[in-house]
Amino acid sequence: MSQSPVSSYFVGSLITSLIGGILLLATDFAGSADVNYYAGTRTNTYVYATANPFSFLVFGLVALGLFYCSYISFLGLQQPENPPSQKMLHWGFLASGMVFLISMLGGIIFIASESGADDWWLDTAFYAGALGGLLTALLLYLVIKEMFGLSLQELLKLP
Repeated sequence: MSQSPVSSYFVGSLITSLIGGILLLATDFAGSADVNYYAGTRTNTYVYATANPFSFLVFGLVALGLFYCSYISFLGLQQPENPPSQKMLHWGFLASGMVFLISMLGGIIFIASESGADDWWLDTAFYAGALGGLLTALLLYLVIKEMFGLSLQELLKLP
């Protein structure tokens, strides 16, 4: 029994979006440390989803985009004879692209705000959002290209 490329793309999209969404909510986005060697003190600052209600709302909305892509991929795998509509796939593609862009923008803002710190780093949630969003967008684009024959320019023009 041969597996179609579309179902392989749906499997990949399901994995990248589900893991990316879970890691966005469960792990640190970034951190920094200021060290005073003379006083022997170290001050650590972490950015993560459960820090306060506002950050949970922001991280939750970003993760929701990836969970929506997981839902689309699950539908595509569950009913291969009745796949998700072109409009649903289009919104999933845009959602995963926005997750990538928001993660990158968040990383840039964090780096700019912590430029005076002795040490800073981007953590697991940043990479989960960036890589999860990018890979999910790529895999959903491949699904759309295989099913509907649309190029990237045509896909971005859809309402």
